[in-house]
Amino acid sequence: MSRTSRIVVCKEGADEHTLSNNFPYSGSWIYCCNCQTFIAWEIGRGSISIKQCPFCHSSINPRLYVCDHCAVTMLDFDDQALRKHHTVLSWGMPQPACPACHQFPASTPKQHLCRVFQINLATARPACPFCGFKTDETSDETSVDGTKSVAAKFGAALAEAEARAREAEERRRLAEDAVRKEIELRVQAERKAEEIEKKVTGELSLPPGINSELAGRETFFSSLVEAEAKARAEAEQRVYAEAFERQEAKWRIAAAEARAAEERQYLAEERRRRAEAQTRASGNGFAIAIYSGLAVLLFFMLIVILYALFRAL
Repeated sequence: MSRTSRIVVCKEGADEHTLSNNFPYSGSWIYCCNCQTFIAWEIGRGSISIKQCPFCHSSINPRLYVCDHCAVTMLDFDDQALRKHHTVLSWGMPQPACPACHQFPASTPKQHLCRVFQINLATARPACPFCGFKTDETSDETSVDGTKSVAAKFGAALAEAEARAREAEERRRLAEDAVRKEIELRVQAERKAEEIEKKVTGELSLPPGINSELAGRETFFSSLVEAEAKARAEAEQRVYAEAFERQEAKWRIAAAEARAAEERQYLAEERRRRAEAQTRASGNGFAIAIYSGLAVLLFFMLIVILYALFRAL
């Protein structure tokens, strides 16, 4: 499948057949984070368990995340020896985003035990697409709104930083290709210059016309060497500029993560203050009720005492 096409064709076996006409938004797909493989998954087949990747056979601590923007489910396992491009955190959040549509979840993913797969599954969808479990029935509207805001800002900042990083990487690759081609041209020019030098030293007795032709070739190759040196200097400048852009992209990612952490801390502090205010309010109400009861009791005792005094008189 080309990078611009969304049609996925299976070429295994005798007959080719189409798996999806709108990848990754149609069908059912599993993405293994350990071997970086997209798998066309059929929910009904019982011969293969999702607790073990059928390609890399990873099976330690499986974690699932269902994207709420496309039809891809991320499957991640514990393996400290691998350097992964995508992973599923222990609380269900994809890092850095979905590997298919490259989008961040619209809200904080909620985990539940999927009855179909018999393992914990996290998703930001209102219901699990496999077992139908409702994930939004017990959600708090205030906390969801705050988390959505943090997730949206953090996702936008990460997407921008990653786009700049990819662009810088592409420019670095082009600069390296230019430097490599320049080195090849310079080697060829040096070989030609050596051949001309050998011919000149070995053919000093040639006629004047041939000597002038050799001198013209030597001048041409000298100018070619100078042009290649100039191109190499420009390529080195481009490489330095790309390195600076990559560093700037890393700084942007760090700044975005810091901003997201500050916003999460602010939301947690705001919830704590609200909880303390509710606790104080409930305690004050209890005290008022006790004092009211004591006042009523004293009032009745005063009436009884006055009645006893009147009878005594």
